[in-house]
Amino acid sequence: MSAPQQPGYNAPVQGKSRMVAGLLNLFLGGFGVGDFYLGYTQYGIYKIVISLAFVILGFLDLGFLSTIITLLSYAWSVVLLACAVMTFMGKWIYEKDANGVPTV
Repeated sequence: MSAPQQPGYNAPVQGKSRMVAGLLNLFLGGFGVGDFYLGYTQYGIYKIVISLAFVILGFLDLGFLSTIITLLSYAWSVVLLACAVMTFMGKWIYEKDANGVPTV
């Protein structure tokens, strides 16, 4: 006779929602919220620092460099959008959370 087990003892680990992570990246990607949700704190901090740098540089009048900074900030927004799309698709780093559990 085997010993009784607690309910859910051998239950598979349920991953975090890819949809929630994708929506967080889509609407709050510059703040790294989707990365923090999945446990990637380092990527989230990188996104915050880069976004803040573009905001601060955007307020400075740097002549011709302002045009380059504006183009770079547009490129950064495309990168953030790509992160959101890849989250929905389960690609890149968002296939699993920081603990290695697959996103669902």
